[in-house]
Amino acid sequence: MKRHTHVLASAVCTAALALGAGACSASDDNLAGGSPATGSAPADDGPAVDGGTLRIGLDRPFARLDPADSGLTAMPMMILANALYDPLMVNGDNGTVQPYLAKAFTPTADAAGWTLELREGVTFSDGRPLDAQAVVDHVNRLAKPEAKCSCAADAAVIGAMTVNSPTSVAFTLKSPNAAFPSLFTRSLGYVSEAPAGDGTPAVGSGPYTLESVQPGVSATLVRNPSYWGAKGHADKLVYKVLPDTDSRYQSLRSGDTDLVWTETAAQYRQAPGDGLRTATGPGSTSTVLINTRAAPFDDVRVRRALQYAVDRAAVEKIVHLDQGRLSDGPIGSASPYRGTAAYPAKDPARARALLAEAGHSDLSFEYLVDSRPEGQQRATVLQQMFADIGVRMTIKPLDQASLGTAMYQRQFQVMDFVTSMFGDTDTALANLFGPDSPYNFSGWTNAEAGQAIAAGRATVDPARRALAYQKAAQAVVDEAPVLFLTENPVGFLASARTGGLPDLSGRTVVNVSPAGLWVKK
Repeated sequence: MKRHTHVLASAVCTAALALGAGACSASDDNLAGGSPATGSAPADDGPAVDGGTLRIGLDRPFARLDPADSGLTAMPMMILANALYDPLMVNGDNGTVQPYLAKAFTPTADAAGWTLELREGVTFSDGRPLDAQAVVDHVNRLAKPEAKCSCAADAAVIGAMTVNSPTSVAFTLKSPNAAFPSLFTRSLGYVSEAPAGDGTPAVGSGPYTLESVQPGVSATLVRNPSYWGAKGHADKLVYKVLPDTDSRYQSLRSGDTDLVWTETAAQYRQAPGDGLRTATGPGSTSTVLINTRAAPFDDVRVRRALQYAVDRAAVEKIVHLDQGRLSDGPIGSASPYRGTAAYPAKDPARARALLAEAGHSDLSFEYLVDSRPEGQQRATVLQQMFADIGVRMTIKPLDQASLGTAMYQRQFQVMDFVTSMFGDTDTALANLFGPDSPYNFSGWTNAEAGQAIAAGRATVDPARRALAYQKAAQAVVDEAPVLFLTENPVGFLASARTGGLPDLSGRTVVNVSPAGLWVKK
């Protein structure tokens, strides 16, 4: 049997699927994953060890164990989701997407139709087959309003689904979408059976099943004896919700946990001295989200004034301690669609002139941010930069739930927006800047940019797609509905006794299954 580390962010399948250019078939080698690693350098953990309990600290509470809950499929929570549910598609290096439970995802010539081919012999943990009909039932369930899944917007692009055979589903889309497979890396792709009742988990096909749960507090999982693939190494997984960043780090130092999520640069720097290991990837982009539907930010001159006030290099150095890099737009540095970016440099004089021209030399506004230390620090740095051009910014901290509500309901002026979405250019452009997208939180529309995004999604030619996306991205930068700051490392810290840490250095979406990790004896 091939060595199985079960890292969902595994080796790239083919560039063709990543660019939406054709079919891609998953082999056993593709599913084997990469070598264990610390950070970006491979580490020799020795042979994998089976048995024991792996203890994992989560950075946020979970409401329900169901892919319909989009909070469960947020990047820091996928270490839990991937234990219970296997995805159809997974994220690979540099923003690529490849099959996992799927064997292939093949488009028609116009990208308006897709055929999904499934692995044979996969079953849910209750023994029922995970077949083509199960995929259709899952998508239909999450698309219904009562599921309360934000992924319903993704399901809405599907015009029809047809079961061709037990292992084949045909999708007819309402409009061409060459990036359609990327919609199946999270909620829509975690194929599951509906929960049997309130408080019960959805039934998945993952390597572990639920033993006990205290929603929002903890969960204990045990190895799935009927798992279709290579079994997880640990006998048991114990998850604890530890939302405080410092407390989570201290739990690792004290030995109360074996693995925790962090996005705090200071902890990455401190970890080696404390005998801890890191596994991170460039999976986060820090930005400033502006409500373009609210005066005075409906005036592009005001938005551009804020853009000219920001010193991105200073933000990176102060907040991220030189561990990240500058972001210069919605096409990330690792994207296959990358072109020559043109992002404005800091120019306070130009910023003041634009504010005067717009009649807002005395501008003041409220800036929403969550309570995490890096967010607070970023807000303080920006507050000073805006003060330097005569703008008064009031910082208003909110809990994550309230911040999310304000964002979705567009009840904000300006807010801190840190997201993994820019790790997938197709998703980021269409969702965050598409004219009809429910994720267009800024409310910004631009006819030429919208046409370019649609043109990019409608072609399976990578070169044409790149040119279209670059045109749209430049419009985003020029009209500044979002101010781009930094690309940041995110990921895991682990104790020395944790084996099997993957190399995440090329992962713009950090997506790990705990089944590939083990506890050293």
